[in-house]
Amino acid sequence: MAQHVSTKNLLMSVRPLVVGVPADLEALRVFAGETAEERSAQCDVVELRLDLLKAGAEELLRLLEAVETPLLVTARHPDEGGGQGGLDARQRWSLVEPFLSRASLWDVELRSLGDLRDGIRQAQAAGVGVFGSFHDFERTPSEEVLEGAAGMAEAWGLAAVKGATFLQTAEDLARLVRFTGRERRARVCAMGMGALGPVSRLALAKCGSVLNYGYLGANGNAPGQWPARRLKAVLAEL
Repeated sequence: MAQHVSTKNLLMSVRPLVVGVPADLEALRVFAGETAEERSAQCDVVELRLDLLKAGAEELLRLLEAVETPLLVTARHPDEGGGQGGLDARQRWSLVEPFLSRASLWDVELRSLGDLRDGIRQAQAAGVGVFGSFHDFERTPSEEVLEGAAGMAEAWGLAAVKGATFLQTAEDLARLVRFTGRERRARVCAMGMGALGPVSRLALAKCGSVLNYGYLGANGNAPGQWPARRLKAVLAEL
């Protein structure tokens, strides 16, 4: 099963893209059962949280066989919101590897780059765009820390860097806006969580965040998320 959209075409998009995250396996089934037009109205990319979806690779690939929406795969580190009781790097890679022929993107935490070095090289050789992410559920790091994360992603030759942080003040949001707006080799995906999360997702998308996350189904899995369909519609109007 070939990748439907190349990584280059995705991450070089001049408009902000919406990533739809199924809240659960049932939400993914509903999404897969819709028409191509209905799926396109909801999101540009669909993310599989392999550490949360209670299904094996064979079932998920069969479910998505007729879905043309580009696929992003993630198996989250336990300290950055991962599920299934805390999977180690080897276990997380075993969830990701079966999707290399189908996925366009793979989200790897920056803290896991060393542990997943061989997998990253294998994914890049298969044409999968690997990007490095970091999550802070309590605060927004300093500009030095944010720039350090971007520098690390670029040093590893990753396609993008993604940061999700908790926003306590307007200055936190301004810091993310500045981080997102700077020119760099790697594309940036940035989002805020908390009370300022919803407005941050609009502002950051318009300031250069290439991937912007919303949920598919009844509920999101992060504070501040929009429903994907509504997020895509609002961004198209701004």
